[in-house]
Amino acid sequence: MLSYQNKSSKSKCMGLTLLMLSSLVLPACTNGGDGGAAKPAADPPAAADTGKTAEAPAAKQKIAFSYTMENKFVKWLQDLNWYKVFLDKANADIKLIEGGAGAQYYKNIDLKIASGDFPDAGIVNVAQAEVYGTQGAFLDLKPLIEKHAPNIKKYIESNPDYKAMITASDGKIYGLTQEYPKISGVTFYREDMFKKAGITKEPRTIEELTDAFRKLKAAYADNKNFYPFNGREGFVKFQQVFGAHDRIENGKVQGIYTVGTGTDIHAPGFKKMVEWYKQLYDEKLIDPEWVAGAANEESWQTKMLVGNGAVSDDFFTRPSWFMLNGGPKNDPNYSMKVLPYPMGIDGKQVKRSTNARYPDSRFIAINAKAEKKAPDIIKLLDFVFSAEGQTIMQYGVEGQTFKTVNGKREFLVKFSEEVPKPLGTPNWLFLQDRLTFPAPVNNEAFYEFNDDLTKSYAADYFSKYAETYPTLKYSTDQQKERSDLVAKINEAVTANLVKFVSGKRPLGELDAFIAEMDKLGYKKVVDIDQAAYDAMNKK
Repeated sequence: MLSYQNKSSKSKCMGLTLLMLSSLVLPACTNGGDGGAAKPAADPPAAADTGKTAEAPAAKQKIAFSYTMENKFVKWLQDLNWYKVFLDKANADIKLIEGGAGAQYYKNIDLKIASGDFPDAGIVNVAQAEVYGTQGAFLDLKPLIEKHAPNIKKYIESNPDYKAMITASDGKIYGLTQEYPKISGVTFYREDMFKKAGITKEPRTIEELTDAFRKLKAAYADNKNFYPFNGREGFVKFQQVFGAHDRIENGKVQGIYTVGTGTDIHAPGFKKMVEWYKQLYDEKLIDPEWVAGAANEESWQTKMLVGNGAVSDDFFTRPSWFMLNGGPKNDPNYSMKVLPYPMGIDGKQVKRSTNARYPDSRFIAINAKAEKKAPDIIKLLDFVFSAEGQTIMQYGVEGQTFKTVNGKREFLVKFSEEVPKPLGTPNWLFLQDRLTFPAPVNNEAFYEFNDDLTKSYAADYFSKYAETYPTLKYSTDQQKERSDLVAKINEAVTANLVKFVSGKRPLGELDAFIAEMDKLGYKKVVDIDQAAYDAMNKK
């Protein structure tokens, strides 16, 4: 029985889901975010289209089944104008069922399965798909895909990481998951404050960034509440710059593995990273409230809006959020820009990690009791994977929501007009990080359907400065042991890093700290991760 370690965004923006553990070992940042295997392949031309029209339901007989998701996803889906077009083209009538919110949703799934009340189909996490699938509660989709779903079949064959993700320990497929957009956090700054501080060149190294912080501090010395580097939740960023991030290198797991979002305390660059943060703290270049873990979303936003902070690192749409939510009202010169991700301390360009490509919590499973409906359900899902289905979900209707110019699709509807529409109002939104049906992603379309500021950097930034790390699946026993250990280690690492940076524990005790973490089970977790990786990569 398997479960899956996934990275996802902590941001509320764009409907991204929360990752449970925060800070260093399991950092708070998704950065993403929602979501993600070595680099994902380039966006497929409508995902996995075979060149054939997906096998649609019988001309007269509509596909009809019930489908449960979290409440917010049901509400959002019901408002989408493209969903109505999709149902018409697919000749389908789907009964959407709200199943709860957040972690409670998955607890409700357990209860529904135990009571026999699980709908015809529904969203489950990977562990539920495996456990209940092997117990006979969910259908094996493999023979259905083979017989009825050429587009899904081609996508699976073209994406080995997807195949590994959806294939259970018994070789069967009990669910299909969503492909998440390639997104990460971004480092952004107040362009107007940089100009006032005389910073004319964007910093490209950690030394240049530190120098920029110093110039900002000097320029705003009259503001005792000003700290150049500001944020919320976990303060440690730029692990890749120091080579101190978790990763899989030449088949070997380095650090407690969190798809590139965490910190490897055994990495040679770890001590240099801690020393850098201590330097920032001592020179009052980083917000001490943030370091202490006392900064929340509201306090951070306020500081960035009123000029008590100039640089931050967070979800990729945050720069536009500040521009649209009061920044220019507080200061007519208020302007946000995005920095390139810094080069590594070795002088080479490094990349930050993205959201998991295949989320562990967005699997669609089919109830074994719905066996007679299953062929039609899988045909509908194959339509989701087809060129026509993907066009509807990603762009809408040609001539109404998009046009084609020189072979390139361009949106006719405006993000700025569609996003503000209140819940319950029909809209043309194409936010592929929001769950509808587990489907392939089109990153180009996702980046393009955005505000002008975000569009100006998204595609280029994620291409140059972000990469997707492999994902791991764990046995039930591995996951339990790992979770218990990580909970203790994460708390200890976070607390001690705060002490080191704030000066409450001398840097000379870093080696002792590392030994303490190993005694708590740090290396044991790495061994579990290595075993999971090895199991997934057996020849």
